Amino acid sequence: MMSRFTRGASRLAAPLALVLLPACSDEPATTPPPAEIDIFDRLQAIPGMVVTEENSGVEGYRYFVMEYEQPADHGAEGGPVFQQRLLLHHRDEAAPFVLGTSGYNVNPTRQRLREPASFLQANQLFVEQRFFTPSRPEPADWSLLTIEQAAADHHRIVDVLKPIYTGKWISSGASKGGMTSVYHRRFFPDDVDGTVAYVAPHSFGTQDARYLDFVASLGSSTCKDALRYFQREVLLRRTAMLERIDAQATMDGLTYELLGREKALEVATLQLVFTFWQYYDESICPDMTVAPTDDDVWTFLDEIVSPSLFSDEEFLTYEPYYWQAATELGYPAVEESHIADLLQFPGIDVPETYLTPGKTPVFDATVMQDISTWISAEGERLLFVYGETDPYTAAAFELGNAKDSYLFLAPGLNHSASIVDLSEPDRTKALDALEAWTGVTPVLPPETAIRERRTRRDPD
Repeated sequence: MMSRFTRGASRLAAPLALVLLPACSDEPATTPPPAEIDIFDRLQAIPGMVVTEENSGVEGYRYFVMEYEQPADHGAEGGPVFQQRLLLHHRDEAAPFVLGTSGYNVNPTRQRLREPASFLQANQLFVEQRFFTPSRPEPADWSLLTIEQAAADHHRIVDVLKPIYTGKWISSGASKGGMTSVYHRRFFPDDVDGTVAYVAPHSFGTQDARYLDFVASLGSSTCKDALRYFQREVLLRRTAMLERIDAQATMDGLTYELLGREKALEVATLQLVFTFWQYYDESICPDMTVAPTDDDVWTFLDEIVSPSLFSDEEFLTYEPYYWQAATELGYPAVEESHIADLLQFPGIDVPETYLTPGKTPVFDATVMQDISTWISAEGERLLFVYGETDPYTAAAFELGNAKDSYLFLAPGLNHSASIVDLSEPDRTKALDALEAWTGVTPVLPPETAIRERRTRRDPD
């Protein structure tokens, strides 16, 4: 376990120095410059901020796990508050600052610099999305989980940190985090000097049909047939698959009281093709020349989209995402016609399915329409990166008339696409944009590191 320590409030100010003048000196008395205030003390002095320093896993950086007090409702003064978790890798107050919008939880034990901070040798802050525990008001009024309220969270953070970090600011995130960075810009366009959003979908409706044709176009006919075959085999072997779900639950201490193991099996099956292309490629498509056993079918399902992802703990962890999908963000439609005869719960894969009882979301289509209008009419300094084979590219943001903005497609890449994966001259254009926005020349990692990144395909 990583050791950590918290410095107390007693270090908020540097100690006073007593200056003794030399005896019989004719030189005028001078006052030494004040001792430099440590970054920990500057952060800790922010009202509502609690700071803990932990061992940094990134060379040249200090690492702080922080909590910042936020209002549950930014429009209601004096109302309930919550503590929002922030992870800061600090390098230099004058260096560029990357505001990372996670869109989900942040994990204090997983330390690494994402692309923009690595390229720019920048400071990096990652912000936990409101309502993802522990960054949740109590009691939780779910009507306050909106993109506008979250944007106001980020704005308040910018407001208190900009007096400390005086370099240029870039916001960035991947997938839902990329979406979140765009929403922040919509409501507070001047908070940062540019935005880099990776693999960020812009869905319309809770069953966005644009995904259907895109996913159907991916892969060879052989791989498509194999994936559909395995979907059918999962449901034809329902009893055997449920037995393996039970065995896994016993081994790993999982429960399925909220969604149920039968429904967990069906939604995992429905999402298999989408998730396969999101994170994998044709090189691991099932071999159709050998008849699979029950264990073969289970192993493949468990690897690509495990039913355990819909166990109670995971269900509750990601419920805030599904609430947002059901109210504002939208959600992909998935193809089920080829297995319709085997489904016990047709139409189950919609965001409302993954909410605890008592929640009644109402989808507001105008929210994403407003984002589209803003990007085209007023958006500027936006950079989007998508993967050629990522299903979420079906719902890529459209730039319209956005100024000084870019959209790039990484050839052959999926949901892990990044700037280093772009072909020339796109990579150069992306790096030039970062330099123009920050005044710092980006430095790419060595080619060996780029190759390793492409092989591992670990999304930012």
